[in-house]
Amino acid sequence: MSDLDTPPPERTPGSPLADEVIATVVPEASGLERGARNRRIVVSLVCGAVLTVLGVLASRGTDWFFAEHDARVASEADDKADREGQAFTATVRLDAEDPEATLFDTPFSAEDKRTLLGMTLDDLGRLQPFMDAHHGRGASYSAVRHSAMKVSYPGYSETWLVDLLSDRQAGLVINDLRVKDLSCTPAKAVAAIEIQGQGGGGYEGMLFDLTRTDPVPLTTAEEDFGKPFFAHRKIDLGNGATPGGLRIEVTSGTKDCTWKAFEATYVDSEGTHTQEITNNGKTFTVHGIAAHRAQTFQVRATVPMVSECAASPRVGPDC
Repeated sequence: MSDLDTPPPERTPGSPLADEVIATVVPEASGLERGARNRRIVVSLVCGAVLTVLGVLASRGTDWFFAEHDARVASEADDKADREGQAFTATVRLDAEDPEATLFDTPFSAEDKRTLLGMTLDDLGRLQPFMDAHHGRGASYSAVRHSAMKVSYPGYSETWLVDLLSDRQAGLVINDLRVKDLSCTPAKAVAAIEIQGQGGGGYEGMLFDLTRTDPVPLTTAEEDFGKPFFAHRKIDLGNGATPGGLRIEVTSGTKDCTWKAFEATYVDSEGTHTQEITNNGKTFTVHGIAAHRAQTFQVRATVPMVSECAASPRVGPDC
């Protein structure tokens, strides 16, 4: 028999169910000899699996891309929101506790002087009501009269306590503080009562001497007394930092002065900025003493308790 007369190989009969499944899933393998059919099935299944994996990866890659994009956009939005509004809040209050001195716009009459000079240690409880009745204003003087401050006129000061808080996620640093929109007139006060051994002269903080052309805050910390505050210190806020507190003392010599706000300079990741610290909607006011005061009295825990100082335009803590 010649090669041309050789009959084709016979298909191995299979399961009708298997043939139907193959015809449905891999139709191109139908009617093939078993070996060719199996190879075709394997190739088709492998290609299908590869395409499925690639599809999953492509889907996951797209999801990852958009997730990264969304996270970046959300982060940028959070950063923008974090920088919007005020960088910090400041709560301001006048420190009126335990004043070292009380200033008066009107000199005491002869009768008032006798009453004041006649007070003894047993009458100490009468002193504050006496000063209140004469509309006295509390003041301090320890830091002003410290030799390291080099204040031109050793008068009096007033003090504000400032609590600083920032809820920003990013950190910031306050590195300067100035008085904004300053205006001064001759002081109205002409009399003073000083109380020796009272007050908080050693309390850490800063002092502004408004008699200087360009007043900068000077530190009242003992180790750097009288030196520029921000040359040795800074105030960290935001990024979970502990809220900061400032004791700001201001002296104006022989002037009464007002100003709009303390202007703080701060630095963050975006650069240098300024923000005002205001006095709860009011201007700040500090009172001085007239260049030619009429009276000065000092109160000590000795006998006599009250004494009058000799007339002097530059009276110090001891007279």
